[in-house]
Amino acid sequence: MTSLMLPKISVFIPVYRESEFLDPLLSRLLEDRYERKEVFVVVDEPTEKSVCLADKYSGKVTFVLNGLRKGKVNALNDIVAKSTGDVLFFLDSDTVLDSGLEALFGQISKEIEDAEIVEVKKDIIRDSFLAKIVSYDYLGFNFTNWFFSKKLSRCLGLNGAAFAIKRETFKILGGFRKVIMEDLDIGTRSFLNGVRYKFVKNICVYTKAPSSWSSWVKQRKRWAFGSALWFKEYFRDLVRMAKSHPSVLLPALFFIFPFLPFFLLTLFMPDEIFVKAFYFSLLLLSTQATLLLAPAALTSASLAIFRNLTFIIGGFGAYSAFFYFLSRKMGNPFNPLEFLVFFLIYSPLWFLMIIASLSRVCFKQKTGEIDWKV
Repeated sequence: MTSLMLPKISVFIPVYRESEFLDPLLSRLLEDRYERKEVFVVVDEPTEKSVCLADKYSGKVTFVLNGLRKGKVNALNDIVAKSTGDVLFFLDSDTVLDSGLEALFGQISKEIEDAEIVEVKKDIIRDSFLAKIVSYDYLGFNFTNWFFSKKLSRCLGLNGAAFAIKRETFKILGGFRKVIMEDLDIGTRSFLNGVRYKFVKNICVYTKAPSSWSSWVKQRKRWAFGSALWFKEYFRDLVRMAKSHPSVLLPALFFIFPFLPFFLLTLFMPDEIFVKAFYFSLLLLSTQATLLLAPAALTSASLAIFRNLTFIIGGFGAYSAFFYFLSRKMGNPFNPLEFLVFFLIYSPLWFLMIIASLSRVCFKQKTGEIDWKV
């Protein structure tokens, strides 16, 4: 295929003030030999560093410097209108391209031939223990979207750090909406409109995790509240999707939220069933070992503790095996100690933040502070 027959790709990188990753990211993008490309960087409230970068890449990259804050969604929608590409490729400013990745644009143009949206695999820059824990979260997200891609050729929600969409599709969907989770939102609208979707796991970009637990909590509080608003808006559609595609949508929940099975078992499994099963097992075993007669006299409170401990140990074992399989399939490292922290601390905390945000939305409490994204 000659270069004139290849689609033109417009790259969009939104920045709030400045980004330490922007300079090397632009350098890598410009090194790509794909000729039919254009690169846009839109900066809200630019710092001196961003202005210097605009001068450095003058004539190679189109910089749009907004002195006043427009917000990520507004800035992207405006810059898309000024572009001329057939394919729109959105990249976050804190992303790093895989050092072994060559011909990025060529691969994107090839993958999007039989799809309207192509999502690229994301991983975390593993520069801290917290980042390593967050990577298992991204592993679950990646596998979920790959699962949707294989089973339905559609996707319920995107990770907007790196994805491509055909211009005509973006126009039909109405661009980004002014919501907290604009990538999740446009993914859902693409699903409802039957847009063909493909997840590509042989192309990877790396993104920066929050630098501390406090910054992680701040980020996830916004994500949780945005997800709750999304859930409320699309509730009826989600119910229909669950009825139409239960074998895809329901497992996806368990991929993303490892704490969910434990929560459901604790919430809905009657204590009586577990207690009777436990007593019956001990009585049978006590015929062979009299030492087990004493545990058979445990109080119900102790049994409740034992029940929860059994669920946790069983869940950890099952999810460890499952995520080990995912890591092999998706090309990610796996460490049992890191996963233990993810399973026992990170996943429950993230899940409970989602539940708390759903409660806020249901009771129509105030949204709190809204940041640059909207």
